[in-house]
Amino acid sequence: MKLFLRAALSLLFVAPVAVLIAAGIPPVSPRPMIWVTAADRAAILSKIETQPWAQTAFAAMKARVADSVAAHARDPDAFLRGLPFVAHPTDPSRHPTFALIGGNMASTPDSRRNHSLQRYLHIGTDCAVIFYLTGEESYARCAADILSTATRALALMPRNDATESGGIVYPGDVLYEARAVGAQLPILYDFLHPWLVRGVRVHDVVTRAPVAFDFAVAQAVFRAYARLIVEHGQIDSNHPVLEMPCLAVNALALDDPAERADLIAYLTVKDSPNQDSLKKVMRIFRESGGIWPESFQYSVGVSGRVAFLAALLRRQTPPAVPLDGVAAFPLSLVRLTDFRFPNDDNLRLGDGPRRSGEPWEALEIAYALALREGDTATQQTMGGLLNLGIAQGRYDRANPLGFTGGANSYQGPLQLLWFAPTITGTMTAPVPRTTDALPFAGAVLQRNLSPTGDPAHALMAAVSGASYVHSHATGMALELYGAGHVLGANAGKGTYTTDEHENHRRLFAAGNGVIVNGSSRSTGGWVNLGTDTVTPVVLEPALGAAPVSPNHSFTVTRFTDRSAGDTKAEQQRLVGLVRTSATTGYYVDVFRSRTTQTEQFHDYLYHNLGDRLTLTVAGQPLPLADSPERFRPAAGTSWSRNRSFLFPGWHVFKSARTSPPFAGDVAAEFTAAKLKPSPAAMRVFLPGTEGREYSSALSLETKEAPSPYDKAPTPVLVVRQRGEAWDRPFAAVFEPFVGAGAIRAVTALTSRGSFSGFKIVSHVADRTLTQLVLVSASADGEFSDSDLGLTFRGRYAVVSLDDRDRLTSLYIGEGTSLRFRGHELSTAQAAFADCGPNPSLTAVGPGTLTLPDGRRLDARSR
Repeated sequence: MKLFLRAALSLLFVAPVAVLIAAGIPPVSPRPMIWVTAADRAAILSKIETQPWAQTAFAAMKARVADSVAAHARDPDAFLRGLPFVAHPTDPSRHPTFALIGGNMASTPDSRRNHSLQRYLHIGTDCAVIFYLTGEESYARCAADILSTATRALALMPRNDATESGGIVYPGDVLYEARAVGAQLPILYDFLHPWLVRGVRVHDVVTRAPVAFDFAVAQAVFRAYARLIVEHGQIDSNHPVLEMPCLAVNALALDDPAERADLIAYLTVKDSPNQDSLKKVMRIFRESGGIWPESFQYSVGVSGRVAFLAALLRRQTPPAVPLDGVAAFPLSLVRLTDFRFPNDDNLRLGDGPRRSGEPWEALEIAYALALREGDTATQQTMGGLLNLGIAQGRYDRANPLGFTGGANSYQGPLQLLWFAPTITGTMTAPVPRTTDALPFAGAVLQRNLSPTGDPAHALMAAVSGASYVHSHATGMALELYGAGHVLGANAGKGTYTTDEHENHRRLFAAGNGVIVNGSSRSTGGWVNLGTDTVTPVVLEPALGAAPVSPNHSFTVTRFTDRSAGDTKAEQQRLVGLVRTSATTGYYVDVFRSRTTQTEQFHDYLYHNLGDRLTLTVAGQPLPLADSPERFRPAAGTSWSRNRSFLFPGWHVFKSARTSPPFAGDVAAEFTAAKLKPSPAAMRVFLPGTEGREYSSALSLETKEAPSPYDKAPTPVLVVRQRGEAWDRPFAAVFEPFVGAGAIRAVTALTSRGSFSGFKIVSHVADRTLTQLVLVSASADGEFSDSDLGLTFRGRYAVVSLDDRDRLTSLYIGEGTSLRFRGHELSTAQAAFADCGPNPSLTAVGPGTLTLPDGRRLDARSR
């Protein structure tokens, strides 16, 4: 019986040439052809019969439309009048058109974006697919009446050419319409075409009687939407990719092969002044390190849509895009996961979210594409990620992909049509790199996962800053992780176009960086938020390499701050990560900043989740006085939406209190007593220098912070350095902890009157640990202290001593020579020497450890 049904359905979906000629329709490629073909049906039906997840998804699809199909069967006219009709503007006796919606949808409230047309198109899509699978005409009649009524209404509506982004139903926003409306109708047509060409009749809401389906009208609408994207689309952002599915399916719905090929060329290889091609998109992917160069939610969205487009175009006969043009692309979906903190929070990059789910649908599509193309390596990678998600309970293949809302095209049926019956591939949780970089975002990170495996014991620091679409102008900003949370966090995205978003959250004062002369600002670039890009100077370990020590890593980055007028500030940031036990560790931050001006000042900002911030000197409160006028917009700044802003963005700070000039050491502590599962704190040790003033203030809440700090003001520390901050850099040691911190004392090391590092004394596992952290502004810096018996040539090194003042290890992050009490470590790049009872040496490149007794250990290049 099942074989007979499948044979009968196959005949149903073959449109004989005689029937087409009799209907006045030129023969076309057999339909359906966009998402699937008639030849795919048997395998899909088998999948539904044999796979429980597919049975669940199919049952959910039928349930979604059951009431609508029943209502249509009872009274097609009443059912269709749920569409957003308006009378024809010049002749009420003609077919009605649709109500127009809004202008620029980005500033339109959600309640005003709803349009019943979108929901009807979703219903029609499900009905068309169910008809394809079952042959039950009640579904076809419902879908066909939606298709006919919508195309006849849209054919009477002119597009808005008064603006380059004008649409038809959405006259001010083709980007929104392309997804909400334009990408849906061709799918109905493609599935219903073999049935419609047999001469079936559809309901007419004007005569309230059956009429012939108007193929010419439908073709005109598909042509209009395809041309709309080519002529009114956008370039140089994620927007053209968001519009591409609309162009793709409307082009494929055209029955003239020559016209279809011409429009597909705009999708694949031909750029227009208003629409980028996939060829350009793939070039941008390659140049940006395999990730779309925007904030993460847009990057993920682009990756998902390109995965869909690659699978769609490769399914055509012949394939509409070569395999070598898209074969490497799916790996971008995996690469995105490399830029997460140990608790799975994303790096804060521009408007990107702190948290996001895995792109399971895109991974499924990429897996199915690899399976179809015989790409076993990509199949294994995608399959491993999917099966890992299933095993961890984070992904359920049986979860139905229901109707979408807002600016999303509906592709829910692809769960049944494209997803593979079963997934092969095994993968353990991937181990991320110790250091990593994302060049387009100016992001450089380092992480140290605890041997306990507990994310609460992990450490991670990330520096970022660049200009790209949806970027923020925050300078060389730092985020710090500790106690299982991103404690030192950037402010996060607000609501687009609002005062707080444009004048604070996107500007320098929202990040943990340095503001120059109170006027750091952006210019040019995306919505005038252009800045320099943070670039790495040195990373240890190098990208993709193993660290020479399990307890150490460091990065150096640079940035040019283009502040007011012609002033430019040269900036450099060294961030070191030091693990002192399986559960403890700290960060070293040395930020240098200078201009060529005689008069200059620099402000070092650090935000941290917490209930309060305390500043102390030798355990006593640092005297502070109210300073309500301290943080004001720079002179001459003004706000014009998406054009000019109130730089540097610190005018939102409240309750500002400031110290008089103070040259001594200061300790700051941020306490977060309401964090779950345990209260936590961040302690900051700041060795003093001349020309310093310290302020505490309250900034806006940190978006997507753990409750309740997502709705509470964020404490912020501001340290002002009058004069240059290069030879007198902002030097800080950060220790996140739960309970009691391990660090007991931090003092500065100096050489020839300049800051050269820290002496850090910790109490770990009931023992004292002393570490001398040596820091220079250059790779050939020199430090010498005869009292310590210590000399160093290089940029960064750490000497560790036990509770009996015995040397336990030497680490060179970058340098050539480190000598301490008869031990000498020499290396071409980086090296770590265990100086305990059984000395050992690990190095990048040649390295030598000479011991006090004259013994010598050589290391081979790693």
